Amino acid sequence: MPEAKRNSSGGDIVRGFAHIGTGTLISRVSGFAREVVTAAFFGAGTSMDIFVAAFTIPNLLCRILGETTVESAFMPLFRGLHARGETKRAWRLASRTLVNLTVALVVVVLVGVAAAPLLVRVVAHGFTGEVAESAVFMTRLMFPFGLFIGLAALMGAVLLSFRRYHVYSLAPVLLNIGIIVAVLTLTGRLSYVSLAVGVLVGGALQFLVQLPFVSRLAAGDGERLLRCGAGLKDKDVRHVATLSGPVVVAAAIQRMGVIVDRTIASFLVPGSISSLYYSFRLVHLPYAILALAAGRAVAPALAEQHALGRHGEFKETLLSGLRMNLTFLTPVVLLSVWLARPIVGVVYQRGAFDANDLAMTASALAMYSTGLLGMGAVFLLVRAFAAKLDTKTPVKVAVLAFFLNVVLNLLLVRTPLRHAGLALASSISFSVHAIILYMLLNRRAAAVGAAIRPVEILTPAFKILASGAALIVVVWAGDAWGIGGWLGIRFADNLLAQRLLRMVVTSVVGGVTYLVTASLLGLAEIRLLLPRARR
Repeated sequence: MPEAKRNSSGGDIVRGFAHIGTGTLISRVSGFAREVVTAAFFGAGTSMDIFVAAFTIPNLLCRILGETTVESAFMPLFRGLHARGETKRAWRLASRTLVNLTVALVVVVLVGVAAAPLLVRVVAHGFTGEVAESAVFMTRLMFPFGLFIGLAALMGAVLLSFRRYHVYSLAPVLLNIGIIVAVLTLTGRLSYVSLAVGVLVGGALQFLVQLPFVSRLAAGDGERLLRCGAGLKDKDVRHVATLSGPVVVAAAIQRMGVIVDRTIASFLVPGSISSLYYSFRLVHLPYAILALAAGRAVAPALAEQHALGRHGEFKETLLSGLRMNLTFLTPVVLLSVWLARPIVGVVYQRGAFDANDLAMTASALAMYSTGLLGMGAVFLLVRAFAAKLDTKTPVKVAVLAFFLNVVLNLLLVRTPLRHAGLALASSISFSVHAIILYMLLNRRAAAVGAAIRPVEILTPAFKILASGAALIVVVWAGDAWGIGGWLGIRFADNLLAQRLLRMVVTSVVGGVTYLVTASLLGLAEIRLLLPRARR
């Protein structure tokens, strides 16, 4: 591929990455405002353990049947049809998918409500008595959330395929607003049940706000979103169903790791489940802003390029996504591990969230952070397989990663890390998962002469490692002689202002050091992103 064309493609992807990342940042900031409010009201004790355990299954099922399925099974086929000019066929598929998904989710909600006692025993087997009864009640109350958020995911997939990034990435703000308002206004009367009310209201709003935009896109093509029935004999509907089966299985296996973590944690000291939940929420902020943004920025392009047989462009798009993951997640990993305690203290420690909660959550955060690169690569590579309309291969790899995660869980939870060992086990399994997916995808690409050569990964990796080393030296020196030596707040564990100062100063200085070093070394993704950041 000519250099000019490759650079142009990389610039387009970085622009999409910037749009999605910015919108997701706003959404995630509101999400952390939600976590701050819930932590202040409920801490990391029994009430939050009940909510987290009860929310696990509804959230798991809706993500599998909604977001994961439509992004990996529906969106690549829809985008490919539209890219080839078959707009009528594409919108017919969207309409029938909406009908079929609605029916499927309603059935899942009804079954879930009936099976709530069994589900709670699976997720939190250590719960007994009133705690278990409360978890069952909360699970039943929140199951309809799966219907709303699954339909919202379908609307989001259509918006993403048309590169309507802002609406797509900002819609989740409404879920966070719903929970915050419910907690602030209803906790006095409903206690932790207010969390369930907020989840239901926020999920419904997230779907409804996207619906008019998708209807407008359909009208722009001279079509209507709701114009036909289930169409079970439609070959495109059947194709989506065929692709969905392995996607559901792979997503279920992957997310079973979360259930295993929480089941094991339910036998540990009180607050173990909540600490894992809070720390994973913290890790999910950079993961969503950077890793998910990179994967979703390249997904529509990958689907188009495969549909049109442009193997060289497919390779360059995938390579650009992998480089963005490495480039922008590496400094986040280093800073998250270094600043785990002050980050948790600034975000969560107020109200019922005490010093023990801080220590437990910070140790889990450090362990989860080490897996960010693997998590981001898995998300991107699964989307690359989906763009090729292959959803079976990721299932096989997900099975291997799941069993590895279980074995590591049982080994590391017995170490002094305890609950943090569960977080480290997840990080290791994600990293191995990513490596296997990459090797399999690259082997297939070699058959069409579009394999990623080792030098194309190693060259930016060396520059990233050098930039990361510079960041570590600077933040270490800053803690030892700067913040710690001159201001006397080396550990910054006692006061909110001290923690915030250390977190901000260290992050800014370390981040600037990384960016400057990477730019001087000629890292392409930094040079493409900086002009857009200045604008």
